[in-house]
Amino acid sequence: MAIKSLPVPANKSDQRYRLELYLKRGAAYSVLGILTVLSLYPLVVMVLNSFKSNAEIDLNPSGLPQKITVENYVSILGGPANLLGNFWNSVLVSTISTILAVFLAALAAFAFAKYRFNGRNFIFAMLLATTMVPGEITIPPLYLLFAKIDWLNTYQVQIVPSIVSVFGLFMIRQYMLTIPNSLLEAARMDGANHWKIFWLIVLPISTPVLGAFTILHFLSIWNSYLWPLLMANKSDVTPLVVVLPTLTDSQTGFTPIWGSIMAGSVLSVLPIVVVFVFFQNKFMSSVVLGAVKE
Repeated sequence: MAIKSLPVPANKSDQRYRLELYLKRGAAYSVLGILTVLSLYPLVVMVLNSFKSNAEIDLNPSGLPQKITVENYVSILGGPANLLGNFWNSVLVSTISTILAVFLAALAAFAFAKYRFNGRNFIFAMLLATTMVPGEITIPPLYLLFAKIDWLNTYQVQIVPSIVSVFGLFMIRQYMLTIPNSLLEAARMDGANHWKIFWLIVLPISTPVLGAFTILHFLSIWNSYLWPLLMANKSDVTPLVVVLPTLTDSQTGFTPIWGSIMAGSVLSVLPIVVVFVFFQNKFMSSVVLGAVKE
């Protein structure tokens, strides 16, 4: 079987067009390659420094480790730092908050997208208006509220306020509006109730946007710093990201232990990578879907 060669340009204008096309592609790939290197460089330095001693980090902060050591990981997993408990606190809070937030946002989005009731548009507009209020403004009254009900330094103070997401409601509702009403009417004619329609039809169709919101919400809760710092500063319930900046030398009391901090940062990145890898197909499909018009 003969191999077909590329068509030879008929004239100089075709040759010029192909040359310009190759140059544009080369420039685009070069820019993307540079941006990729700049994005990955901090992560690579973090991983390399996690295998260095503190003394070597001071002398060689960005190069390859001259002597590989795992003392930093031993320290944070069971040694003096012992961040394993804080790691599981982050996993527990982020996982429970994400599951509840996705479920409640999907329920509310289904109601606002597929049901007609008095004040629907007004209520939805008021909910969207709350996103314009800075979260820092609501912290003092919420702190007093949770202090009165004795929720400070607990898991519920980190989970309950985060399970209602107006952003998730808006995001999922916009997707559910594209689901044909005729499909839901056919399910009702077959005897399906509201719950079966939501659970067996709407949710499976909405898996792309649910996967995207899962990633975004998990990242938001996992990387949350200010809220748990103020509401849950007890070591038993404090998440990992709050503890990492406090790792200092026991002798000086203020010198950061960079080796342990880098190892803890690697530990904190792993769940994010796992969640993204698990939901990346749904995330990318939801992004592409918004760019396609039929």
